[in-house]
Amino acid sequence: MAYRWVLWGGAAVVAVLAAIVVVAALAGRPEMPAELHWLGLGAFWGVWLPVAVGLLLTWFLGSRTGQAELHRRTETALMGHPIGGELGVLLASLVGYIAAGIGLYQLFKLVTEDIPPGMGLPVARVVFLFLIPVLLVDRGGFTVSGHSTAMPGLSMRIREPWRWLGLVTVAVCVALASLDIGEVAVTGPRAVLFGTAVAAAVCMIEEIFFRGMVQTRLELLMGRVPAVVLAALLFAGAHAVSGHFNPRNPLSYVGFVEGAGASVLTFGLLGLLLGYVWVRYRNIWVNGLLYTGLVVAGMLPVTYADQIPFS
Repeated sequence: MAYRWVLWGGAAVVAVLAAIVVVAALAGRPEMPAELHWLGLGAFWGVWLPVAVGLLLTWFLGSRTGQAELHRRTETALMGHPIGGELGVLLASLVGYIAAGIGLYQLFKLVTEDIPPGMGLPVARVVFLFLIPVLLVDRGGFTVSGHSTAMPGLSMRIREPWRWLGLVTVAVCVALASLDIGEVAVTGPRAVLFGTAVAAAVCMIEEIFFRGMVQTRLELLMGRVPAVVLAALLFAGAHAVSGHFNPRNPLSYVGFVEGAGASVLTFGLLGLLLGYVWVRYRNIWVNGLLYTGLVVAGMLPVTYADQIPFS
């Protein structure tokens, strides 16, 4: 179909742009790999080592037979749905999230100093990455196509024990990231609990959107490997733009080109791991725990009771 060619063309453009910003960022600052920080951790410990080990563990532990069965069940769950149309809604929601985050950032700066400008991002995230996609795609599937979606049940009601093997990956990756925590800069346990709750909410919303909704439909249209890569690049792109307008940017580079390159080198690579874990297990709880665990480990060195980063 025509939209498949459009999708592949768009994927090629996204990949080329990602390569360009990485090359430009490294050319402008060759020392970036050594200096780059993700939240409060060095990029090597916080992202690159956990991603490398996590990919190997997921490959080693994942059941190929089970993966094929999960793919068949995914196709059945979305049978009858206008996948291309739903993907269009999701991509429009992603654009809406970026535009709303930028707009609210500028509005808060103009109207009042009592509200941190970065508070627009959580509002935009909930509306555009959760409420609208759930209403128009997950719950709206029956209205659009006559078929309700079974994907929430497939990804949330996990009855097969082997689909929890991803918890091994979670534990190992978070443990590796924790090796670089050093001194924990918090004022009390409530700061840690609050920061963990914020991180969990952010990470679950993003995993439901990028992996549960976007990547799943990309897989049906493009195949697994291109879908994992494209979803990871969209994930990195969203964080590159939102981070640029976020006073609590989780990356240590704030210039747009350098920040975009840093986002691809961190969030993009992390997206590859999260996407592969999703392909293997289709377990949104494992994905959410993996992402949350790494974020919390990265937040501990920089978390204060009155300033929770990554919001």
